Amino acid sequence: MGNPGDDDPRRVSDPFDSATRVPRRSAVAETKHVEALDDRHSRREAPRASKPTAKKSAASTSNYWDRPKPVRDWHWFLGRLGSTLIVSGLLVFLFVGYQLWGTGIEAAQSQERLENSFTDLSSTSSDPSGQVDESAQPPAPIEPPAPIEIANGDPLAVLEIPAIGVTKYVVAGVETSDLKKGPGHYPNTPFPGELGNSAIAGHRTTYGEPFRQLDELVVGDSIIVTDLVGRRFTYLVTGQQIVTPKDSWVVDTVDPTIATLTLTTCHPEFSARQRLIVFAELDPLQSDDIGFRAAEYRRPSNSAGDAPTSTSTMPDSNTVVTEPDTVPTEPETSTVSDSQDVFDKGQDVFDKGWFSDPSAVPHVIAWTLLEILIVLGAWQIAKRLRNRAIGLAIGVIPFFVVLYFVFQNVNRLLPPNL
Repeated sequence: MGNPGDDDPRRVSDPFDSATRVPRRSAVAETKHVEALDDRHSRREAPRASKPTAKKSAASTSNYWDRPKPVRDWHWFLGRLGSTLIVSGLLVFLFVGYQLWGTGIEAAQSQERLENSFTDLSSTSSDPSGQVDESAQPPAPIEPPAPIEIANGDPLAVLEIPAIGVTKYVVAGVETSDLKKGPGHYPNTPFPGELGNSAIAGHRTTYGEPFRQLDELVVGDSIIVTDLVGRRFTYLVTGQQIVTPKDSWVVDTVDPTIATLTLTTCHPEFSARQRLIVFAELDPLQSDDIGFRAAEYRRPSNSAGDAPTSTSTMPDSNTVVTEPDTVPTEPETSTVSDSQDVFDKGQDVFDKGWFSDPSAVPHVIAWTLLEILIVLGAWQIAKRLRNRAIGLAIGVIPFFVVLYFVFQNVNRLLPPNL
């Protein structure tokens, strides 16, 4: 006979032996089984939790100098290119800020110095309207003061335009260095207050932007000019016009029997494509008498020792311009140098191209090299002390100080209209 239970029908119909009773583990065996599973699980997770890369990452984050050198592949190249573009963009942004605000600070400082110079020059002339000794018989005629000699860059008048809130000292000359100080007088035109067309140029965007709102002037607005001897001349605006840079006729004298004033600047803003011209005419009822010439450009030295004539074409104070026989047949010839002939070959002061001051090139190179040395020096200090914050603190102030002079000399290379 077979084994007991072989004839059991449940055994025959249960191929997976599911009816067989499974022995149960004791509580002690169950505990040991769970502990074994936990131990196996902990052994599998332990290497993952103690990977050396995590510790290395934390160490590299805490100390920049312990990081391994990156592989110089195309990822490294793109990273360096991106950093270069970011730094270049920041430098351009800082230069634009210097153009808009830094040059204004320079112009304000120049105006303060011009105020002192204007006072000193004014004190060199005597007051022709001073008190006369009444006890003297007969009274001695009052002699007009001798013209005050001025050079390019010296102040010669105070310009006031109440309608747009402008009060600036006008300097002699319209070279780039002159217009950095304030509005400049065209040397080959009469002085303000004299017969003929006196012309003044000024920046519209940089260096204090004295003529920024010149286009807002309307017919009838007043322009007041005070010369070195304190005479005030009031001009009334007669119109404005947009011309090309080669239209030099705007500074020419059309009628030598009347006193006019012409203001010139760039148009439109931030561009030198055209010129904005404002015309004005002297109002005798609101102005002092001309009477005499207040200033003249300093005589250039020459080998012959001859005294050159003045740049002004103002007739003598005793000349009656309405009588043809008393008007000089030929105006006094100007001795202004070629560099001051601002409309030479159809170009005006704002029409100079790039590198308008080539003498600034060596200065730009020198200051740029000094800037590079400061950056490298700060980097070496940070590397030696293994602390980038210390290198940054040491180099940041010298960096921006030298950068200011770099921008200042780079600006000398640019066209004066920028």
